[in-house]
Amino acid sequence: MKAGPILAAASAAVLAAFAALVPVRHGVVVEANPANPVRHVRVESRSLLGLRRPGWGVAFSGAPAWGGAAAGFYFTAEHPVVVAVTAWPGFRQSLSIAPTAAAFPAALGEEGDREAFRTWFVALLEQQLEGPSPAWEPAQRDCSGLLRFAFREALASHTAAWRERVAFTIGAPGQDPSPAFAQEWRAGFPTPEGRQPFARGLYLRRLACTPVGRDLQLARPGDLIFFARGGAHAQPDHAMAFVRPDVDGAPMLLYHTGPEGSGSLRQAGELRRVRLDDLLHHPDPDFRPLPENPAFLGLYRWRLLAGEAPDAFTPRS
Repeated sequence: MKAGPILAAASAAVLAAFAALVPVRHGVVVEANPANPVRHVRVESRSLLGLRRPGWGVAFSGAPAWGGAAAGFYFTAEHPVVVAVTAWPGFRQSLSIAPTAAAFPAALGEEGDREAFRTWFVALLEQQLEGPSPAWEPAQRDCSGLLRFAFREALASHTAAWRERVAFTIGAPGQDPSPAFAQEWRAGFPTPEGRQPFARGLYLRRLACTPVGRDLQLARPGDLIFFARGGAHAQPDHAMAFVRPDVDGAPMLLYHTGPEGSGSLRQAGELRRVRLDDLLHHPDPDFRPLPENPAFLGLYRWRLLAGEAPDAFTPRS
């Protein structure tokens, strides 16, 4: 066979593959639910022949987001923002995103309610040092599960039946938060799928908390610090909660290590109470809450305590 026909056949095959496989037509889909603070932006790409293909070089800008080209990009819009989606070859689309009405449940408005929540939240955390509550599901006994458990039970009606269910044996640490407040928070945590009783650490940080900064002198009992294992963009988040100060007034934190090891060597993990001074010298530098540590994501406060986040602080991704 002559070279000419071979080259022509090869060229035709390449062109056919290009037309079938290479994404050249793009469209942006925005998924939003008025009851959900999370927006989902994804790119639908097609080849010249109309076949659906994963987009090449898909990128998102204009707002802090997580996700990626394959799953789409997730972000929250508490204020009007303009975001841009780009893809190869030469595709760019700008989108004006309006905030969702009542995107996040309202904060507790009265100082007495805020302090009541803090008091119960810290008391529930500290009681787990004596032994995990039977109401804290074993499958959720990790750092985020500890926070979810104490958050949910701090908002409960602390009746005799509740005490028996949770095995809360100490006296009442304070008054209950008013039942008229935080009804939406009692229904669950914000997630990309709507409010759910389960939310992993990333969603607790991004959607249930507001950033306070990186100055731990601002911390109060019930506030949280987050770390990203392995670096600022790693997952999952690791969280610790400030609890009552030590007898000498030194700040204390409490956290669950999460399961450790794997296979037959897998251990359930444990709760630990640590002085802030000791944590600053943790043997693993990723867990030192220091400004120069890229794995330290900052100090956070539950949204139902803090209301709006300070404008001066931009949280890390």
